[in-house]
Amino acid sequence: MSFLREESTKYRGKRAFPSSKAQVTPFDVETTFTELTEARKKRKLARRYRGTDSPLYSAVFPLVCIMKIIGLAPYDFTADEMTPSNACLAFSFAFVGIYSYIIYMVYMRFTVVKRSSVILSTVENTKVAVNFFVVMYELIWTMLTRGTFTRIWNDLQNLDAKLSQLGYPRKETKTVIATWSLLISQTIIWTLVNQSGMYAFNESWPFNVSYMFLYVSTAVSVFKFFGMVSFLGQRFGQLNRIARENLPPRLGYKSTTASRKTIQDLHNALMISSEAFGSLYSWSLLFWLGNLSVHSVSNLYFIIDWTLLTPWSQTTFPHILRIFNMWSWLIAFTTQLLAIHIGCDYAITEANSIAAILVEWDARIGKRFPYDNGLASLQYLNRRLHFTAGGLFDVKLSLLSSIVGMMSTYLIILLQFPS
Repeated sequence: MSFLREESTKYRGKRAFPSSKAQVTPFDVETTFTELTEARKKRKLARRYRGTDSPLYSAVFPLVCIMKIIGLAPYDFTADEMTPSNACLAFSFAFVGIYSYIIYMVYMRFTVVKRSSVILSTVENTKVAVNFFVVMYELIWTMLTRGTFTRIWNDLQNLDAKLSQLGYPRKETKTVIATWSLLISQTIIWTLVNQSGMYAFNESWPFNVSYMFLYVSTAVSVFKFFGMVSFLGQRFGQLNRIARENLPPRLGYKSTTASRKTIQDLHNALMISSEAFGSLYSWSLLFWLGNLSVHSVSNLYFIIDWTLLTPWSQTTFPHILRIFNMWSWLIAFTTQLLAIHIGCDYAITEANSIAAILVEWDARIGKRFPYDNGLASLQYLNRRLHFTAGGLFDVKLSLLSSIVGMMSTYLIILLQFPS
């Protein structure tokens, strides 16, 4: 055996090499790892703009919880899509009965309480009836239009995902700040209403909270609308900024992230969602504006009557508390009126600004390519976003001055009646 091993070492076999060597691509571990990391980040970034983990839903989650509890958000998530929820719908049906019981208890109490004047009794009964009608309409309408609302929300999610893929991810830091500011401010306002009303009118805490809860529900529905219309305005504003950043230069050339067609397609999709949302809340806007105007006028009437027309010799601590209570109510109603008008005006302004940007885009292209007539942008000059109250008038900031003028007229008429 040792002899064979020695002989085999003397005569080694020849290795056969191919006539042509294979070209092997060098494998760079760092480059491959970086590419896989970036791909994973892109997939994660695209995914996080949908579902409960999205920045938008996380920012408004405290408000969503409140709306679900009082029956104004019968929706839930199935995977990454918002869908109507039968479990949350049970809360809506429950609060139909709760609100009906509350209004029954309030009117039973009103029949026992003796008012100092007939006009005070009439105004209070009218206010409660109008607000109850608005609350019930909004609750029932929310249940009937669950599918439409969820489609609008899913469209917003899809838009955020597309903007992220273009390299413009949304950051909802301002939305988080606005959400908590709204929660804190409204908690303070309604606490002042509750505490001052209890001591000013000698009411028990359960009755005062029950009476106030109908108005809190109306406020929640108003701020739900304000939030959604603000989200639409934010995305219109972001599209406007993207369009301005990608405008063709007047001289030279530059690479762009988003083309004009991409911006137009995204704007059209957002306009469809906004028009559907405006149609969804058309009658709600009319009822909210009427309800808030009636309550604001009546509160101003009592403030003026109890402050200016009451002799100082008859001023007592409960009298001062009643005035403070009316001011607290007035602040709550004014805040809701401002939220409706500011939200609508903001969304309308941002949505209708794209026309001027695209016309400027066509003008810059036309200087270099005269054969491009730029007619594609003319449709945006005619297609304007509107939020109408029952189809009667447009809701925007200019409407607020008309409402103030109308309220002043009715306030003067009320002051003609003896207190």
